[in-house]
Amino acid sequence: MQRQKNDTRSWAKPNRRMAAMGMYLPSISGEVLGEVAVAIDCSGSVGEKELNEFAAEFRAIWEDMCPVKAHVIYFDSTVCHYDKFERGDDATIAPHGGGGTAFSPVFRYMTEHNINPVATVFLTDLYCDDFGPAPDHPVLWVTNGTDKAPWGEVVRM
Repeated sequence: MQRQKNDTRSWAKPNRRMAAMGMYLPSISGEVLGEVAVAIDCSGSVGEKELNEFAAEFRAIWEDMCPVKAHVIYFDSTVCHYDKFERGDDATIAPHGGGGTAFSPVFRYMTEHNINPVATVFLTDLYCDDFGPAPDHPVLWVTNGTDKAPWGEVVRM
């Protein structure tokens, strides 16, 4: 997630330290994490304990990384529910679903609804074989189950 942050540079207010040396460079207003997608596995193999862990992970992303916007997609074998949070919102999750597991509907949903995140985080047990094709942005699989994914980066919870 940290690698997806970028900074904002502005010529409106030159960098004072460099101006003192006769160099006029833009000021840097700080690092910003753009829009992220967080896909929460609500399939039947995920219990209340795991959902509480997923909620804690989402809170950490929201509070520590401060993305501009978070697209939260609840899924099992289909997309069951969608929430969008922007800065200043009280971001809480409420699981929906309970069937089988498929990851590809999440990527189809993002394409159909023009959601273009800088990264997607899956909170899942990874018990599935329907991953679909890899998207053109980074994917982080945060798992408390198996650690096998055909692409993306896997992190054990």
